[in-house]
Amino acid sequence: MVLKRLLWVWTPHPHQYAYRSMHTTTMQLAHLIHEVEHNRNHYFQVNLPKKSGIGNQLHYRPHRTLLVLVDFSKAFDSIDHRVLSRLLANIPGVNCRRWLRNFLCGRYAKTRVGHRNSDRRPMLRGVPQGSVLGPYLFSLYVHPLLNLLNSFAGVTADMYADDLSIIVKGQSREDAIPTANMVLQKLNAWSQENVLAINPSKCEAAWFTLSTHTESDYDREGRWPLVVAGCQIPVMTMGASRTTKLLGMDLDPRLTLNVAATKQCAATSQRISQLRCIAHKEAGPSPHDLRTFVIGYGASNYAMAASSYGQ
Repeated sequence: MVLKRLLWVWTPHPHQYAYRSMHTTTMQLAHLIHEVEHNRNHYFQVNLPKKSGIGNQLHYRPHRTLLVLVDFSKAFDSIDHRVLSRLLANIPGVNCRRWLRNFLCGRYAKTRVGHRNSDRRPMLRGVPQGSVLGPYLFSLYVHPLLNLLNSFAGVTADMYADDLSIIVKGQSREDAIPTANMVLQKLNAWSQENVLAINPSKCEAAWFTLSTHTESDYDREGRWPLVVAGCQIPVMTMGASRTTKLLGMDLDPRLTLNVAATKQCAATSQRISQLRCIAHKEAGPSPHDLRTFVIGYGASNYAMAASSYGQ
């Protein structure tokens, strides 16, 4: 009842893809692909020396896309109730605000080791895990962050639960990475002010391009490092041995999703082989039970692979 009332007076951010009806992880992946393809279809002019060495020649190049994946440490457990109370003050409806404040206040925790209990301590941070309201309160908590990050030109920020992805459009690394560093500095300042800790060791970045011959797509001398919370993170480029993962999906530098689709098909084939071993007409389960088992055991991987190829 309280959740219905909250959703009646407040709408989650459009760039938050979790905890919303008719929104899935596939939609966020599709939005990333749309942004990358849109940037590739937007060309800019550049003058390059001719092969003869005499004069310059005009070339057209597509814009590149930088993706930064930011990880928060224990995001749901770090929410400050004082900050959340200030955000709740902006929600219409006196009763709704009171209900939500009462839901957070008066909570205590203690630790039990063997037969001994510690003293009770008030819970001043975090949202109750397993509750219906918890995920939506977190979405409300990061609502101003998404407004802040999406206010910069050429920058798009999306979230799925506590997984933050920042998309930056640029002509080259020299153009995109300084913009990304500026946005990440704003993100770090907001995180410190709102008591959310960034985990740089789990942050990743990817540089999406089509050509392998453009030297500006590589930073071999380390002139444009990408810095998150004071730590430098590597940027996946063309020819890298590893891939970047977004919501469990492997992303290659061309964003063809061939690697992800191949992995999902391989996992599905392995499961189908296992199912054949138990699909005996006489000794095996009934067709209805087997069909139910197949849907839960293998169809999910097949659907993910089909979605990857479809993108």
